[in-house]
This record gives sequence, structure tokens and C-alpha cells, in this order.
Amino acid sequence: MSKFWFRFIQFQITSGSLHTKNTLNKMSKRSSFHRAPKFKPEVKAANNRPKYSVTMSSRKEKVQVLPEPIKSVSDKKLYKTIRLENGLTALLISDPSRQFIADENSSSEEESSGSDESSGAESDGSKSGQSAASDQHGSKKRSEFDEEKLAACALSVGVGSYSDPPEIQGLAHFVEHMVFMGSEKYPKENEFDSFIKKKGGSDNASTDCEITTFYFEIQEKHLPQAMDIFSQFFVSPLMKKEAMQREREAIQSEFAIAAPSDSNRKDQLLSSTFPAGHPARTFTWGDLRSLRERVAGDERLHAAAHRFRARHYSAHRMTVAVQARMELSALEQYVVNTFGQIPTNKLPSDDFSEFAFKPEMVSPEFKSLYYIKPVSDTTEVHLTWCMRSLISEYESKPHQYISYLLGHEGKGSLLSYLKNRIWALGIYTGNSESGIDYTSMYSLFSIQVVLTKDGLEHVDEVLEAIFSYINMLKKIGPSERIYKELKTIEETSFRFEAESQPADYVESLAENMHFFPPEHYISGDKLYYKFEPQRITELLDCMSADMVNIMILSNKHSTPIHYDAKEEWFGTEYKKIEKPKAWLDKWLNVEPYKDFHLPEKNIYITTNFDLVPPAPPYLEEAEKLGVDLKNSSVKDIHKKVSSSERDTKVLTQGELMATVNNFRLDQPNLLRKNRHMELWYKPDFKFRLPTALLYFYFITPLSLRSPREACLIDLWTDVMQQGLKEEVYPANMADLAHSLYVSDKGFTLKVSGYNQNLHLLVALVGRSVRAGARSLPRALFDAVRDVRARTYHNVLIKPHKLAKDIRMNILLEPYISPRDKAAAIHNITLADLQDFSERLLDKLYLQVLVQGNMPWHEAIKISENVLDTIKWEPLAENEFPEVKVHRLPLGERKIRVRSLNPSSTNSIVTNYYQGDATTPKHTAALEVLMMLMEEPVFDVLRTKEQLGYSVFSMMRYTFGVLGFSVTVNTQVDKFSVAHVEQRVEAFLKKFARDTRRGGERALAAARHALTQLKHTTDYELKEEVERNWREIVSREYQFQRLFIEAEAIEQIRLADIKSWIDDHFSSGNKSHFRKLSIQIVGNKPKDENEISDEKPKNLTLYYMEGNEDSVENSADGTDADFIKDIDNFKKDLPIIDVPKVELAQC
Repeated sequence: MSKFWFRFIQFQITSGSLHTKNTLNKMSKRSSFHRAPKFKPEVKAANNRPKYSVTMSSRKEKVQVLPEPIKSVSDKKLYKTIRLENGLTALLISDPSRQFIADENSSSEEESSGSDESSGAESDGSKSGQSAASDQHGSKKRSEFDEEKLAACALSVGVGSYSDPPEIQGLAHFVEHMVFMGSEKYPKENEFDSFIKKKGGSDNASTDCEITTFYFEIQEKHLPQAMDIFSQFFVSPLMKKEAMQREREAIQSEFAIAAPSDSNRKDQLLSSTFPAGHPARTFTWGDLRSLRERVAGDERLHAAAHRFRARHYSAHRMTVAVQARMELSALEQYVVNTFGQIPTNKLPSDDFSEFAFKPEMVSPEFKSLYYIKPVSDTTEVHLTWCMRSLISEYESKPHQYISYLLGHEGKGSLLSYLKNRIWALGIYTGNSESGIDYTSMYSLFSIQVVLTKDGLEHVDEVLEAIFSYINMLKKIGPSERIYKELKTIEETSFRFEAESQPADYVESLAENMHFFPPEHYISGDKLYYKFEPQRITELLDCMSADMVNIMILSNKHSTPIHYDAKEEWFGTEYKKIEKPKAWLDKWLNVEPYKDFHLPEKNIYITTNFDLVPPAPPYLEEAEKLGVDLKNSSVKDIHKKVSSSERDTKVLTQGELMATVNNFRLDQPNLLRKNRHMELWYKPDFKFRLPTALLYFYFITPLSLRSPREACLIDLWTDVMQQGLKEEVYPANMADLAHSLYVSDKGFTLKVSGYNQNLHLLVALVGRSVRAGARSLPRALFDAVRDVRARTYHNVLIKPHKLAKDIRMNILLEPYISPRDKAAAIHNITLADLQDFSERLLDKLYLQVLVQGNMPWHEAIKISENVLDTIKWEPLAENEFPEVKVHRLPLGERKIRVRSLNPSSTNSIVTNYYQGDATTPKHTAALEVLMMLMEEPVFDVLRTKEQLGYSVFSMMRYTFGVLGFSVTVNTQVDKFSVAHVEQRVEAFLKKFARDTRRGGERALAAARHALTQLKHTTDYELKEEVERNWREIVSREYQFQRLFIEAEAIEQIRLADIKSWIDDHFSSGNKSHFRKLSIQIVGNKPKDENEISDEKPKNLTLYYMEGNEDSVENSADGTDADFIKDIDNFKKDLPIIDVPKVELAQC
């Protein structure tokens, strides 16, 4: 998504702490913001796999070579574009780093016939923005590995949901699911996913409006076989009737998960305003109504799916992108051998030309004003214009120019004006370049304003201000200076672009290949090629008040809205009216306000891209060890460093000096350690780009003291973000990013980008932090407090978030729930916040990590300048906040509560099994166990039993304590949580029995795949930095964790796995069996025609018991098993002892 798409404060909760992030998004085909759903089916799995051996015959055919794509100067990969005889276009990407040579005739030596449960590992991993309390720990998150590289392949078909027959809506999405269900050559259902997971990879697919994309990644040695299995989905898929019935249920569950999203609901309502018969009116998701109830029998659906595939899944409408560390010639042969077999029908794609945009085609319904009842606690106004298709205008990108100016947050901007009147706190503008926004027929341009309570009362004036700003742009006309500034920023970004993850990269390119000529496959959605002012002017002329769709979402209207209509598919309640004539007349004639002006010249644009050489001690150490810093792998450097003795190094620059004990080339070194701070530093040897990352963790004893103070630090961070917006926005636009958010023990500042001006950005934020909330207007405080209260509410009405909140509430000490904060926040005053602002900065401890293209002495100066600016006193040893973990009692306990979202039928069951304080051996055993479990847990509970769409097992690493969980997202009208919980236990019993019977050879396959994953390379510096940062903020400082874990995994034997199962599973000896089942019960679906006057419910937990069946259809357990009061249950639980690391001062 483009940085010109939008800028807004995004609130994100993790582990009970709300993160406030200033998000800077990048527009691309792989946008995280989709106006229409891009369906992401869970990775599927199957048992009974054959022993694979690559036996592809080499096909000979003449390929047409197309122009090579333009690439960045920093991109060392080799590219070749070819078109096969069947019309398929393929982009071959050869990564020259340590080329891998595949043996086509070798079979996989670690394949096993001894166990059907060996599989790849599932992991969400700890995301970079998450706090340390996030206990998702995984073996497969790519940022956790080093050395190996995954190969990846994507295939995109030029058909999507807009080709659904009107009588079977959701058919394209359904076919996307079905083609994965086996082929004539590989007939076993989900055979591909089984193979992929066992080899440490993953696969997925997405259905968009006019394209459908499938992709996978895998260890490179298995790429040829994976391509063969994958390609057969498009050569001769089976799409059997029995699989059809199960996948239809999966689509229904997928839709049920998506249904409570206000964004999805609004988009479907917007789609319904298109004229009858227009493809945009399609219900793209599909559900049981569209795929069963409105279809005359399963035979008809089965036949329609096969017809759709035969008509549209033709080779000449397909694009393929494949990347590996192999020669281009080898990749070409693999593509010919596999995708060359796909048949072609040479039929044209559906002709949508009759629906090409014309102003007179915009319906009166589209041009109306809608009041929408939201599911979440939100207050927003959305404006949407329909305009011509912009796909062909990628060289000038006129919509991005307009989006950049409308979404600007600096001085003279629309948001600045609205914020100064306390009418709005955030704005989103532009086009997501995907989904219903960006089609071959039309494009949509949107403005979304997040309103305050006062802004809602003045919504007509907010809208007037928007039209005033648009009229200013029309009067001034397109500015070549602004356009050149955007062009320069994007060219610089492209020039120094970090490498993408292979799966993401091939997926993006395969989609781009449908829209751009070969030379622009890589750069088409990124660069500005030419300034075409006339195109900008034409779009601005489209953006008139009489042609706009307006949607107002809120449950805070001073005069209640009587919703009198309901959208067909999502059941969204709304009221449609014509725009009031008085409003419309003002909007059409408003003059530009004097407050508005174009942005000034951006002073943060980087001009110096020189690379900083490593300091002499680094070069001396490298020479002593025989290490080539530029070309040696991380693994090589680690081996040589580990086998040598540690030295003390003294770094000097003028009068500045740093003494480093235990100096190492393969990890950050500690340059400063005193009572105020610790500073870790590591230059970048690998990527050598003119960028750096600076991370600061401000630890305060106030963060975990009480719900009131937890609210105050949330509010303080929100206020900091609002105060910084105007000043920091130009820096963000120049690719100097910052985020400021609350963490478990304080607040975190992350700054990254081109190193030339990073110190200016840090200094700017430091001054703002020191100024605090002294000059904060009361009205702005009230608005920020209201948004923060909404955030607590919106987090907790999501069942999976509530499940995590309850689990953490039970396990952690101390823990402050958003429920507690929601109860406290409205009693906090501006005076309270101003007092807290001073107390917060009085006593702190700072952790700093600096990595990248920055000299060590600059890192010290920046860190010490932060201290000089904020001026804090050090913490006493007993003031350091600590989060501890309760030991669960032996046996099992359950907690069952009603979902806090009255509009959601979604139920969640998470069975959590607690281990002990982590050790390398126990961690390794559990990681292997999770890898063995991942495939069968999905196959049994999702594919076979159809308990829900989202089913996964996960390793948990909770503040140094191991554990694992199995989670199922079901619906209350489908299965009771009691039934789901029982089926999870039944699965684990069978899994334990099968694993005990498995042989060492089955274990060897999992060990090998895990070890390879641990050694997968970092694709960008940020991955290494985030990994090091987790070690610092957790104060564990195990910078060599990946190597330690890989070595421990190699030592795991079947006896270790059996021991873990016996100790921690209910089917074993139960000596360490500690289980907590968290069950969130969804609410019954409402009648389709019912218009509800239900008010949002409060956030008090409603505990349910095993014999309570008001919603449930079965009972389980005894009352003694159920927790009915969290605080009472946990008050006498012991704490698990987790060793801590102490650093010496330097």
C-alpha cells in the first residue's frame, strides 16, 4: 500500500498492552488493505504420503523470450521472461547468492514411511510490533532463521470473482479452494500441502476481483518436485464432489470469521450500489446461501465449478513467477516440464467493456448518503468516488499524487485543519490498487476520516472542509514540484530497496504480470515515469460533491438513527437518504480555506548515500579470524567467532571511547552500560545499504502498577503521536519511519531509514517526549481519550483477542487487562495526564539497539542526546518492573465466557498446555513435536471434522516459560465449544499414540526440516535487528539462539519426544500435565430480517458453567473444573522461576 494511501494512528493490542503505531504503508498489489477480500485459505494437510522421487521428463519446446524487467541497482538477482507454447508467461528469477544445484533424479533421503504425522511447523511468531508478552514462539517464522534460502513459485490466473455467474456467487473463490483437492497424477486430497509442510514450506491462495493467485515456498532442493505437484492442479485437477461439500463448509466458516468486520460490511454495501447486472455487485466471498441454498442441487454446483475451471483456467491466461538459487536455464527447464503441460483453450477472458466507466453509469444509490450501524465502536465518515480505470495509467499514477496531498498530515493540510478544530484525529486517502478499488472497468478513490464526537456533530462542516481542499487543488492545478518530489522519493526507495521474502515477491510479481509490460513487472507499481498534469486534473474534476458516495458509521449520534434497511449478505443495518440540498449547495460552491496550502519543500529528503566502513577493531578482528566481512555467511562468521577466544576491544573517536568486553563480530556489542541505559551496537556487514535502525525501550516502574496508570501511559503515547504528526510527517514521507507505542514495561520508540537524517528525527521525537502534555488542549485530550476507550472495546469484541486476554490474565503477574483499563479510562482527567507526564519521565531505564550504516560514535552521541534532552533519574534495582508466570495446577481447568460481541457467532476454543522454564533441550523437543503436529491437527480438525476454518497448533514462549496450544475458531450455530474441546483432546490422544509408534526415521525428517529453517537467511537487516531486539528487551541476551536451538534439535531423539508427551499430555503419566482450556462462546445469529436496536454491551465477563446450555447444546466437566473468578483462581498459584541475566557496567 502506498505511503500516499493513508496515514493514521493505528491501535493494536498485544498481551494486554495497547500499541500505538504511526503506520506508514506501501501500496502494491500485495496491499494489507483490501477493499474486497483476498481470500487466504488455511494451509491444508493430508496423511498417507508416498515416498517422493523426482522423475520428471525433460520437455523440449521453443519458448519466446520477452524483454527483461527493469530492476533496482541493489538487486543482484537475474531475470528472464519467457512465453511457453501454450501461452503461459513465466518470469524466472535466479538468485546468484550461493547457487544451489538440484539433482533431478535423487529422492529425499529424509522421507519417512514410518509415520504419517511428520509435517512442517506452524507459527505466527512474535511480530516486530508485539510486546515481549506475546508468547507466540515458532520454528517457521522466516525472520528467525539464517543461512538457507527458500525457493518460491506463484501462479496467477486472469479470472476472479467478477466472473462469477449471477446465480452462483462466490464460485471463483470456491474453485480456488477446490483445485487444491488433488489431481489425476497426485490424487490424494491435500497431498501438495502435506509435501510442502514436511519440507519446511508453506502454501496459500487468494481470490481477487479479476485475478486468482496460488503460491508456495519450500526448501530449494525440493522445488522441482513441488512444482510438479503444484502444476498438476492446473493440468488435471480432480475437484471431487465429496471434497466439494467439505470445502463449501470451509468457505462458510471463512465468511463467518469475516462477517463482523465493518470494513468488509461497508465494502459489500458499496458494491450493492452498482447498477443491476454490474460485476461489482457480486458477493465475492460465497457462503452456504450462495453455494448451496440458492443452487439447485450439488450436481449443479459440481458441474458449474468444473465448467468455470475449464473456461477460465487456461494456460494463455496464466502467469508464473519462480525464484531460487539456481541457474536461469535450470529454472526454465523446470517451468517447461511442469507448467508447459497446462492445456490452453485460447478463449478470450470475459468481456467487461460494456461496464467501462461512464459518469452516467453512476447510480443514484451510489450517489446517496448512508448512515451505517457499525459492529465495532467507531465513528468515521467515508467518501468514495467512482472514476475511470487507472490500471493503464501506472506510469503517471495521478491518483497517488492526489492521495498524497489529501492524506498529508503536515502544516496547511486537511487533517491539520480538522485536528485543530478537534473534529478528526486521522485520515485515510486513495486507492488500495487491489480488490474493488482497482479494476479493468473502473477505479474507486476514497477518503476516510476518523471523527471525534464533536466531528460527528459537525460532519457537514467536516465534509465541507474536504471539498474546500479539493477545490484548492483544482484551482492551484497540478504541481510539478510536488510530483518531482514524489518521483525522487520513490526512485531512491527503489534504488535501495531491501530484498523481499521469496513467497511474497513471486506472488506480487505474478499478479503484476497481468497489468504491466515485461519491462515494468518489477517497477510498474513503484516508480513515477512521467508527469501528466491533464490526467490529474481530470481525476480532480471527477471528485465533485454531487457524484460522491458518503457513508457515516457511528453508534454515537446525538439523535438516534432509525435504521430501516439491511444489506443482503452481511446483514449490515443502514439508512439511505439523499444528500441534504443545503449541504450539497455549500459543498459545490465552497472556496478554498485560507488555512490550506501545499506542503513546503521536504527538508528530510536524503542526499548522502555513502556507506560507513566498519571501525578498525571490527576489521582487525575479521582479519585475525580470517573472515571476509562482505562475503562470508553469517554461519561462517559464527563458527569462526565461536571457536576463538573473546577479546576486549577499545573503540576511540577523538575524545570518545568505548570499551567492549567479550567483543564479537556475530552479534551486537555492548558499548555503554550504566544506571541510566545500556547501548548495543552492530554495523551491517551483509546488506550494505545506506540505512540504519535505532530502537529505544524506555522502562518505567509505572507501566504495570495499576489499570489507571496503564491507561495513562496509553493516553500519553496517543497524545505524543498527535503532537508529533505535523512535524514528523515530512520525515516519514522521505522514508524516515518512526513508531512510538506502549510495551509491557514502558514505551518503545523505533526509528529507521536512510541514516543521514535519522539523528534529526530522534531529536525531534525526544523534544516532544520531554514537552509531554503540558500544552495539550482539553478538547483534544477528550477526543484522544474517547478514541482510546473505543480501542479497548474494539479489541475485546474480537473473540480471539478476548481468548488471549483471558489466558494472559490467568498466567501473568502482574497483568492489566483492557477490560480493567476500559473501566478506568473515563475517570482520568487532563490534569491527571499532565501530572503523569512529569512522573513518567522522572525515573527510567533505557535500552538501545543501533544497527546498520551508522558509526559507533554516532550511536553513542544519539543515545546520550536522548538522555540529555529527557533528563531522567535511574531506577533502583527493586523498581525494575518484572512480569512473572503463574504455574497452573496439575490437571485441567476450563474457563468459559460469553463473547462480548453480540453480532458475532464466532466461538474460540484454545487449549493451552503449560511446560516449565525453557531449556535448549525442552525447547527443541517441543519444536519438533509442534512440527509433527501441524499437519495432522489441520487435517483432522479442519479438513475431516470441519470444526472451523481456522485451526492451528502453536508453540508458546511466555516470558521464559514453554507451552503449546491448539486453537479452533468455530461458530456457535455449528458446534458447541464443549464438543470442540472434546475433539481437540481426542485428536491429541490419537496423535500421542501415533507419535509413540513412529520411528527415528520419521523424526529425522522433522529434525532436518527444522534445522534447515533455523538456518534460513535474513532477507533484510530488519529481520536480524528484530531478533536481536527481542533478546535485549527480554533481558535474555541469547543472540546466538538460532544456532543453540539448531544444535539442540539435532540431538533430539524419539525418547525425548515420548518423554514430553508422557509428562504433558492427558494420555501420559500426567506428572506435568497442566492444561487450561479457554472457551469463548459466540452469540446466536439474529433473524435475517430483524432490525436490531441492541446497544453495545459492556465489557464485563459473563462466566458460563459446564451444565449451562442456554447457548450450548452439550455439557462437559464438573463445576470444579470451571474457573468462575480469575482473580480468585490465580491468587494462590505459585510463580515459575525463570533465570535472569545480569550485565556488567561498562
